[in-house]
Amino acid sequence: PPFGTKVEVAQSIADKYELGRMGNKAPEVLFIEAVYEFLKPGGKAGMVLPDGILSNPNMEQTRIWILKHFKILASVDLPIESFLPQVGVQASLLFIQKKTETEMLVPYEQEEYDIFMAIIESVGKDRRGVPIYKRDDDGAELLFEDSKEWIVQLENGREQVKQRRVRVKRLDDDLPEVAIAYQQFKKKHL
Repeated sequence: PPFGTKVEVAQSIADKYELGRMGNKAPEVLFIEAVYEFLKPGGKAGMVLPDGILSNPNMEQTRIWILKHFKILASVDLPIESFLPQVGVQASLLFIQKKTETEMLVPYEQEEYDIFMAIIESVGKDRRGVPIYKRDDDGAELLFEDSKEWIVQLENGREQVKQRRVRVKRLDDDLPEVAIAYQQFKKKHL
């Protein structure tokens, strides 16, 4: 959704949304309801939202609306560096599933299910967008074993795959580890 600037949707457009009629004309809030309308019952979506929607006391009604209409699959907090240097907004990833008619019959306060939650501390770059690599406890960059492959043309016209071991740096990025943790979480909770 569009966020990071002070943009307000015209009242005539906001009135088309339940959340807009509740007094919130921020595009990132109305976007949540638009996603709801696009999904089939049981359909899933992931979105990037400013942290204020998930933590600001003034946004409680929006969070309740989300809980009434969606099952929360996962919430992942992102560091401020995620969108820098272009946009400096604290954001989260929210993964949701549109409730079916039967699920809507259960009051959200009485629902019991597990939600995957994680905090990303590093996204492999600093605030200026400069890559950050994994380091040891003393601050030295770590090198990881990898292999490099290439194809060579032999004199007889055949091709041969050559390979050699190399040592490479890896970005200090928590996202791949969180994705693996989420897959493990799903296996346990399905």
